[in-house]
Amino acid sequence: MLATMKKWVAAYDRWCERMGFVPENRRCCAPVRYDHDDERHPDNRHQQSGTTCDSKHADR
Repeated sequence: MLATMKKWVAAYDRWCERMGFVPENRRCCAPVRYDHDDERHPDNRHQQSGTTCDSKHADR
């Protein structure tokens, strides 16, 4: 059963890549959920310095 689920997940990942659903193509206004230990998590942002989505698109 685990092997079958892994095949389904791999097929889904390939489908997402073919459709262009990859992090590089993500719109900045789309919500994203990060793990707490991920450096991109909102609770960890005070430790980072960098541009935000709003500053990237301020000219709109």
